[in-house]
Amino acid sequence: MMTSCKKTEKLNFLSIVIGIYVILIGLGLPLVVKNQYFDILIVKYYYYCICTILMAILLVGYSVTVGAKQTALFFREFSLKKFLRNCTVADYAVLIYLMVAFISTITSDYLYESFWGNEGRYTGLFLITWYVISYFCVSRFWKYKSWYIDVILAAGMLVCLFGITDYFKLDILHFKTNMVAEQIPIFTSTIGNINTYTAYVGILVAIATVLFATDTKVKNILWHYLCMMIGFFAIIMGVSDNAYLSLGVLFGFLPLYLFKSSKGIQRYFVVLATFFSVIQCIDWINIYCRESVIGIESAFEVVIRFQGLPYLVMSLWGIVIIWYFITFKKKHEAKEFGNLFRYLWIALLLLIILAVLYIIYDCNIAGNANRYGSLSTYLLFNDDWGTHRGYIWRMAMECFQSLPLWNKIVGYGPETFGILVMHKTANNPYNQLFDSAHNEYLHMLTTVGFAGLIAYLSFIIEYIRNCLHYKSKNPYIMAMMFGVICYSIQAFVNLNLPIVTPVFWLLLGMGTSKLLEE
Repeated sequence: MMTSCKKTEKLNFLSIVIGIYVILIGLGLPLVVKNQYFDILIVKYYYYCICTILMAILLVGYSVTVGAKQTALFFREFSLKKFLRNCTVADYAVLIYLMVAFISTITSDYLYESFWGNEGRYTGLFLITWYVISYFCVSRFWKYKSWYIDVILAAGMLVCLFGITDYFKLDILHFKTNMVAEQIPIFTSTIGNINTYTAYVGILVAIATVLFATDTKVKNILWHYLCMMIGFFAIIMGVSDNAYLSLGVLFGFLPLYLFKSSKGIQRYFVVLATFFSVIQCIDWINIYCRESVIGIESAFEVVIRFQGLPYLVMSLWGIVIIWYFITFKKKHEAKEFGNLFRYLWIALLLLIILAVLYIIYDCNIAGNANRYGSLSTYLLFNDDWGTHRGYIWRMAMECFQSLPLWNKIVGYGPETFGILVMHKTANNPYNQLFDSAHNEYLHMLTTVGFAGLIAYLSFIIEYIRNCLHYKSKNPYIMAMMFGVICYSIQAFVNLNLPIVTPVFWLLLGMGTSKLLEE
């Protein structure tokens, strides 16, 4: 009985330590800054590493100091053999990913750079190791409480509000005082580069939207609706094309979760009505405050220019109001539709995908890019596509193809992309220094190889599969899953940075913690 009490006390202490860690990363990391944007990457990198290392020291230190018998019990209970036996498929995948990163580092011609990642954006073996350690610590010792997610959302709303004020050129944090004029529009809030900012806001929007669409308590519905609306304003005013990938996957796949009942369909229409209302409001802001705002220069400009936008907004809200009025008056309970509407939505998605593929073919192979006007900027894939992403992706693939077989399997070394492509891009027509592929998966392919990339993707896919098969369908689990999906999709055109990526790994650990309770 005494042993059981001490075991419980220990687990409670561990859960408290991890709970504090979750707050420090989820709330602290997005907000911590030191010297404006000039050292924002390294400050957040050190902050994350220090928090994670201290957390690990506390866990190990407490286990060692509780006494010899308890220590022996601890290591017997959490032995390597038992640990591996209790690992899920996702756990094995992330362990293989870490192992490949380790092999890639020790076999790299640039061992020091591979370990520290100092020739890139610091995602070397050192940081990857702490990502994996934090994932296992959070997933095993964190005690699930939904309010942690709301704390993360609250911190995110501050980041979003700062970003919105930057769109109005207010610079209330005075971060842009000493910046070069041409760089001012591409840095915002407490995150930095607008691409990184929209990656973070994309996670927040996904979480808030799913929780609004699924919650039943009025207080929670109002709070998550507010977060969703602020998030919509922030992600569009971030003026980054990365945003449409996050929003596209959110709007595209959310019905597969919601369209099982009439309530879910109603909430989805509210989400759509709110989103297009936000776009309409931004259009009015751009017209009446033209001199006081940055302006929209992204894919959202196409929607803003749509002359029927006001009618679309009114139609959507009209449907929502009439539907809710009929439901309230007749006191209808939410009807369960099974898979009917989800299958219909899948059919619609397939038609849209086929249409997009045809348009891409028409632009790039048939040579009819002129048909699509300003949209051809996004549809025609050449070296200039995606602010020169087309160029660096082509260079990356050429460099990868020239690597020996061993390096194709395990990579050139974590975060050595800049070294790999340095000579090939030395005299590039854009006069830029490329230290990242601006595509997280292509970056991984070259740095940790085919084996590392497959292990990482298997980890993410298995996590999503586990969430989809979770019996209780906890809305917070699904919200975190959508946050992971939105981050993973925008990663096709973005960087892996210790500014937002730690939050991504945190969500993976938090979600897995709840999944393991089943």
